[in-house]
Amino acid sequence: MKKAVAVMLMAASMAAGAAEIGGVKVDDGVKVANSDLALNGGGVRVKYGVAKVYVGALYLAQKSGDANAVINAATPRRMQITMLRNVDAEDLHASFIDGLEDNTSSAEFAKFKPRIQEMNAIFQAVKKVNTGDVIALDFIPGKGTQITVKGQVKDVIAGDDFASALLKIWLGSDPVSGDLKKQLLGAK
Repeated sequence: MKKAVAVMLMAASMAAGAAEIGGVKVDDGVKVANSDLALNGGGVRVKYGVAKVYVGALYLAQKSGDANAVINAATPRRMQITMLRNVDAEDLHASFIDGLEDNTSSAEFAKFKPRIQEMNAIFQAVKKVNTGDVIALDFIPGKGTQITVKGQVKDVIAGDDFASALLKIWLGSDPVSGDLKKQLLGAK
């Protein structure tokens, strides 16, 4: 009996540090660049109105419902994606490029081409992401965007400007999903 109670208490304490979004458990907090970040919000990316693609979770140093403040913050941030279906990494990268094009000017997008190619090389090496795989985009001020796929750090793409542009995929004026944007910014 004591053993069963101890196991239940341990399971409850482990669950206390996690939230559930779209059936996926995500941590209430993470550490990026030695900074503690809290879950700001999250939601499910739905494509074509029915296909659930991934759970997105946004982590910030201080909670915020202001997209521009989050995009332009000079503090570490994380956009975490947990896959809800199998996707070729090339298709996921293409969706990132579409989001960048939709939320940057032609001049900005042209300036980002070398860094987009760096990101493409990362996704080409990954080849495929499967249900349950996690992709973390850690925005580290003064350094850039550290990309981690399936628990393995892949590379850092330089530039605070590129980090901000990537966040616009979800938080910009033309996000991949208006509903997901609201949820990432803490709306229920």
